[in-house]
Amino acid sequence: MNELTNINNRLSSIDISKLVEYTRKIQDIGAGLNPALAPMYLRDFILAYDVASTYLASAIRADMQADSLLKQAESIAFLDRAGDYLSEKGVRDSAEARKQYVPIDPDVMSAKDMRAKTTAMVSLMKNKVHEYRFAMEAVKKIGYTSEYQSQYEGM
Repeated sequence: MNELTNINNRLSSIDISKLVEYTRKIQDIGAGLNPALAPMYLRDFILAYDVASTYLASAIRADMQADSLLKQAESIAFLDRAGDYLSEKGVRDSAEARKQYVPIDPDVMSAKDMRAKTTAMVSLMKNKVHEYRFAMEAVKKIGYTSEYQSQYEGM
């Protein structure tokens, strides 16, 4: 299926290695972040949030296309290929027998695998968007509220 290849290429274009450095910076929030470094960290997490949101949009698009292809593959398997398979196996052709064939159709299995990949990517990107959002909030608290600053800060 050419469409599955296109979806796979779209997923491959999501370069999560760009997010690795931003994710590493999250560990620095509790260890070495101070009000002087807050603007730089805030900038980095805003950029990370933007990149992750863009990737999330691509993943959602791929997931919706994969869902459509899966439904299409299931319909084709039910209507076109199940009959030949059932007669080859000596099974009486019926709607119930056709339903039993659909999950073992090779195109359906490939489409289900692609749908699983796209769904996993959507989940990962949603988590990354939330992670960077929470990191921005933490940086704002540490950098811009008085409860995290000493009495000598800002002098």
